[in-house]
Amino acid sequence: MIKDIAAVSHFLEKSVRDFTDLAVIGTSGGVDSSVVASICVAALGTDHVHLVSMPYDQVDVTTFNARSAELATRLRAHHHIVPVGDSCRALEKEIQAQFPNQSLQLLTKANIRPRVRMNALYSICGELSLTSKKRVRVMGTGHLSEDLIGYDTKGGDALADIFILSDLVKSEVYQLAEHYGVPSSITEAPPSAGLYADQTDFGELGFTYDELEQATLALYHAIKRGLDVPQIHTKLPEFDGLEARHVDFVVSRYKTHFHKHRAPVTVDCRNPHWFGEI
Repeated sequence: MIKDIAAVSHFLEKSVRDFTDLAVIGTSGGVDSSVVASICVAALGTDHVHLVSMPYDQVDVTTFNARSAELATRLRAHHHIVPVGDSCRALEKEIQAQFPNQSLQLLTKANIRPRVRMNALYSICGELSLTSKKRVRVMGTGHLSEDLIGYDTKGGDALADIFILSDLVKSEVYQLAEHYGVPSSITEAPPSAGLYADQTDFGELGFTYDELEQATLALYHAIKRGLDVPQIHTKLPEFDGLEARHVDFVVSRYKTHFHKHRAPVTVDCRNPHWFGEI
């Protein structure tokens, strides 16, 4: 729980100002991207924030993106609408052609959307960089409750230049939403990535973020203590007294999906016995 919301918001706004001059944010109509957008507007001003809605279909237009439009109007920030349906379906068709004897898995098709959307965000970021000659960065919208269990798409929403909510659990994101006056149409909507019909975070995970919060924070403290992935296990003292099924779920997902949040692996093969000097 955030005890001093003013101090935290001030720190996050300063972090944004120190990092970039213009912010590009993919707005999903959810609370996470809405909070990031609100922080960026408070930090940089309305003219230096570019919100991007990227509807896949008409359902997105009338639900998720309608909420994004409401937020953009309230914040008075730039609002770009870049439909991604045709691009996603074209790519899905080409991938399906590589597997003619089977139908693509639901998650394979669903994850095309956030990856295409990230392409759009970085294209807008690049264009603004070239025309403004300023620092322009894509702002990540993930938070601790999602990141530690890998509930994001590698190359999609797991990719950004900065994640200003990275140390905050979902309940704390809602605290910030209240502080910044995020519309109730957004804060009261069930969390969803909107990657397929009727998807919700709870439906996929089987737990609410509130149910997992204590286990998530315990894992966070274990990592901050310096433990590496192989050293993380369910019997750590941080997990004492917590619901075992929550601990098992969080630890298992963390270890399985850790690869999403590490820098690309490089291989150091320049052994002096193998290579001559320049």
